[in-house]
Amino acid sequence: MPVDTSKAERALGAIGTTFRLSRLYPATHPAVTEAMRQIAAELPGLSALGTAEWKIGATGLHWRGQQLLPRNSQVAELAGLLYARGVRAIHVDPGVTVEHVLSLFGVALGNQPPDDPTLGRITLVLGRRLSQRLSGTSHAPARASGSVPAPAAASAPPPAPEPAPPVDRAAVPGPLPEAAPASGPAPEAPVAGDIAEPRRSSISLQLEKLPVEVEARRALSALREADHPDTQRAAAEKLVELAPGLRTLRDIGAIADVIAGLDRLMAHVTDETVLERIGDVASALSDAALVDRMVARVGEARVPPAEREALIHAVGALAALTTAGVLAAFLTAPPELREPYRAAIRVAADRAIETLQGKLADPEDQVVAAAAEFLGLTGAPAAVPLLTPLIRHRSATVREAVLHALAELGGREIQRPAIPALKDESVLVRIAAARAVGVGGDSGATTVLVRRLELEEDEGVLAELLKAIGSLAAREALDVLAKYADPGGRMKRRTAFIRAAAIDGLSHLKGPEARGLIELYAQDKDPAVRRAAEAARR
Repeated sequence: MPVDTSKAERALGAIGTTFRLSRLYPATHPAVTEAMRQIAAELPGLSALGTAEWKIGATGLHWRGQQLLPRNSQVAELAGLLYARGVRAIHVDPGVTVEHVLSLFGVALGNQPPDDPTLGRITLVLGRRLSQRLSGTSHAPARASGSVPAPAAASAPPPAPEPAPPVDRAAVPGPLPEAAPASGPAPEAPVAGDIAEPRRSSISLQLEKLPVEVEARRALSALREADHPDTQRAAAEKLVELAPGLRTLRDIGAIADVIAGLDRLMAHVTDETVLERIGDVASALSDAALVDRMVARVGEARVPPAEREALIHAVGALAALTTAGVLAAFLTAPPELREPYRAAIRVAADRAIETLQGKLADPEDQVVAAAAEFLGLTGAPAAVPLLTPLIRHRSATVREAVLHALAELGGREIQRPAIPALKDESVLVRIAAARAVGVGGDSGATTVLVRRLELEEDEGVLAELLKAIGSLAAREALDVLAKYADPGGRMKRRTAFIRAAAIDGLSHLKGPEARGLIELYAQDKDPAVRRAAEAARR
């Protein structure tokens, strides 16, 4: 039966996050402070498990035959550094504190010895080879927290080896074995399960090497802060060297962070050589597999906010490669998970227009509607002439999406094409058309909107017409909105929905008359009207 490792994994997740943040920021940084608070919140649950012994491998931690957080790169990084230091197990006793965990980080980074007293309730078990170097004589694994034996006295030299008896050549067939050197100890035979100890210089270099994503962030910072072309070129060359290592990362968020940083830098770099190097890095990090992983990750439900922001910017930056995938993922995603894809298209802006233009001729109406919505999100004026012919599309879904996209783009050039849609057979299309006319900004369209008020029967369309009249703020708008904000007579009372929409329209008007009406309806007996008036006050 598998052991419940949830409490240990929650504590380890907080420890891994803090370990990475502590290497990037000072201890006083708010992110590090919050991460340490998370550790403190999880440690009581870890202490409730009693004394735990975690085995350390080169790629992670193991407990009772199970690997803890096998996909957490931060915990794997901490375990790898401890393993390189010769630590093979960790004993965690109840009562461990955040300070003890920070001392563990110091051991992993080589800043503290593995028997440092500040480890407190954490005891490190060293491998045999390292134990022999620390103890000088002992061959048993040592528990490094206050239990490493002191080195043997230098005044007690080892006894000289006894001379070997002479060998009878006649009794031994074949060549005799080579004689051992006359002086010096015999080489120690390897012990089963041990790993050959590397040279001190090579292990020191390996431990001092930072993770590739950390080096990439530092190179990005150097490129951003450089004020001389030579410094910029050096930082760009460093990024080119790191690109192959970044591609092998399992942490797609780190790759997205680099791509997003490069995209932000493009607007501030003028040196052609640096721009070429940035393009080389972007090309190396934008193969099909990585692009697909980023697009899929953007729409996942449980993505940390910082990582999602980096993914959105990276997917938008690679719009020429990602737009088709984003559109397909948007169509299959549930409504509550679609907003990150919209945000990526906003970042992409006019870089996504070429791909989206091709999708407007798709035989599937849903694809055309989604492509039209995305064109509106780009905010590019070039999208207006592409969308305008689709106002007469055969599908009401497409017509509605096109009008909403035009309203997103804004501008007076969208009003004239949208006005005929005020008579569309679809209620949703008429609502979208009223909104598009209202954001156009040309107050001359108010006459058309007032005329439609007298002919429209649907309350949803009436409400959107009233809001549009208010947003255009023509001279006749005050009289029209005041009429529809009034509750009406006994024979023809207006609903709270219509009155609230008229009050919303009044909020766009300047002058004491409009403010007076809003103050009056803030005391209305209908709750919906009062809420609309209170919102208009702000």
